[in-house]
Amino acid sequence: MINIRNGVLEDVSAISNVIASSWKSAYRGIVHDEYLDSLNDSHWIDFLSTGMSGQAVFSMVLEQDEDIIGSAILITEEAQAHLLSFYLVPEMIGYGFGHVFYNGVEAELKRRGFVKCVLDVLQDNDRAIRFYEAHGFLDTNSRITAKLGESEYACKVFEKSLLVL
Repeated sequence: MINIRNGVLEDVSAISNVIASSWKSAYRGIVHDEYLDSLNDSHWIDFLSTGMSGQAVFSMVLEQDEDIIGSAILITEEAQAHLLSFYLVPEMIGYGFGHVFYNGVEAELKRRGFVKCVLDVLQDNDRAIRFYEAHGFLDTNSRITAKLGESEYACKVFEKSLLVL
């Protein structure tokens, strides 16, 4: 059974595991192998624990039979949400879970009154770009740089209005 719910502090270890396994799969060939190989399952625990404790970070999880198979991490500011990460465990990609999960995340953002969602994507991550464009995100033509390990990577910035017209 599939369930989408808000993440809680007790989920941070499982969420960190989802992110680590997803990074190692999704970014292989985009990000240097040395950096990806250095990531362990607990890499994001401190960030998540601190952020979720202070309400600076909002998370949602996708569960299948009570196992967390997806996570979304957002920072919210006034009426805008910044989607920091959106990942599924690699073995669940390609079965439609991502689309179901994203639709659930967006519905929750709208329910909470957010009017815009912003995200950035590594410019060479074609699969993610296609996914977000399929969900109505538009390239803002803004670019930022992400520093991962000793290397820098260009990212495209996307946004989507959550207003119902």
